[in-house]
Amino acid sequence: MSQKIPITGALITGGGGFLGSHLAEQMAKEKLPVVCVDNFCTGFPANQNYLEKTYPENILFFRQDVCADWKSWAQDIPKKFTSSLSHVFHFASPASPPHYQRIPLETLWVNSVGLKNALQFADQFKARLTFASTSEVYGSPSISPQPESYWGNVNSFGARSCYDEGKRFGEALIFSHNQVHNTQHGLVRIFNTYGPRMNPDDGRVIINFLVQALKGQDLSIYGAGQQTRSFCFVSDLVQGILKYSQTKLTEPVNLGNDQEFTILELATTIQLMFVEKNLKLNFHKLPADDPQQRCPDLKKAKILLPDWRSEVLLKDGLVATLAWLKEQKLGST
Repeated sequence: MSQKIPITGALITGGGGFLGSHLAEQMAKEKLPVVCVDNFCTGFPANQNYLEKTYPENILFFRQDVCADWKSWAQDIPKKFTSSLSHVFHFASPASPPHYQRIPLETLWVNSVGLKNALQFADQFKARLTFASTSEVYGSPSISPQPESYWGNVNSFGARSCYDEGKRFGEALIFSHNQVHNTQHGLVRIFNTYGPRMNPDDGRVIINFLVQALKGQDLSIYGAGQQTRSFCFVSDLVQGILKYSQTKLTEPVNLGNDQEFTILELATTIQLMFVEKNLKLNFHKLPADDPQQRCPDLKKAKILLPDWRSEVLLKDGLVATLAWLKEQKLGST
């Protein structure tokens, strides 16, 4: 097991987004100084409002594009937030197909130029960077569950390639940066995650189903609904990210939940949560390159992060996410 690197302060790109905001809050709860950087091209502005109001002494936001020159704003970070900086988390990237297909060039840049800037900033402070990679590096897999040793089956010239290949490039950049500069930055491959503070317009399946259900709309199923996903609640994932970041690991590690569900099974679960609304299913054409299976092989995580597990049951996570969505007053309840 790698020697532990305690977190004493952090900078999070994408700190106003879903995962970034939860990472920020977890560290702020421990009274650690956290700088969040986000231009909110896909983030949820309410997350910034919540974090600044709840943790005014520990969280500082910069509304900036991480692909642009950092010198114009990084020099304004108070010493309180840089003197103890030990970790950088590069989580600034669209992760939902509707969003990254809307801004494909920005998605490519943030996982390349943005990551380069974050690496250079981390090196300046001798901090460890953790990159948010994704299960999408596996593409439409020919094996399931997907181990880290699987090289993937990815279309580099298609609608999803800006995200899939952007993340694959980011992984290659981490590898080469470590090799050239003798650093120990790392990355986690994140599988389907859900929970409170996800942008209600995100478009990924759980948040989409819940928003549609709250509004009394038909649930949108793409294809026949037989494609599988494995859903990890955000609190479990954040604990895995934080544990990985405090090691000296540089190799990719899958993080997620290895319980697999078909989209139809998920839709049935949502229907039962809203039985009084008699929700119908509305079938649509399957998008190009949509993976048929997505389930992490967690053997490596169980060895390298032995005290981490995904524990929140899907039904409990759905209830917690629904409660948060109701507070956003998206529709009738």
